[in-house]
Amino acid sequence: MNWPATLIALAGLLMTALGAVHLIYTLRGQRLDPIDPSLIAAMRRTPMHITRETDMWRAWLGFNASHSLGAIGFGTMLAGMAVSDAQLFVGHPVLAIWALTMVAGYLWIARACWFSVPRRGLLTALCLLAAGLLALLR
Repeated sequence: MNWPATLIALAGLLMTALGAVHLIYTLRGQRLDPIDPSLIAAMRRTPMHITRETDMWRAWLGFNASHSLGAIGFGTMLAGMAVSDAQLFVGHPVLAIWALTMVAGYLWIARACWFSVPRRGLLTALCLLAAGLLALLR
């Protein structure tokens, strides 16, 4: 595997790792729980406008878990494409645009809504991805 493909694969693996850690934090422990336990109780008592079949707490867990799976799937696919044939990104520029847009989108959300650890990880992934894609074009 050449070094541009390695950079792209590392970006994908970083996305996968961020998603996996997020999934673990969602399903185990209290790292993503509100500090105020009364908020969790209120979320458990509060249904959503769209349906009464769930409550805000279960929806919160589901949104976080599905978000994690999205990052894991995207990162794994990106790394897999880089390892199998990084020239796909040159032959099909829409793949490169898709990958850059996804990581930049996650970074935009991180800047608006999250905290420094995912922001730094996503910025690193975006830099690795951009460097790898630029190196492929040379």
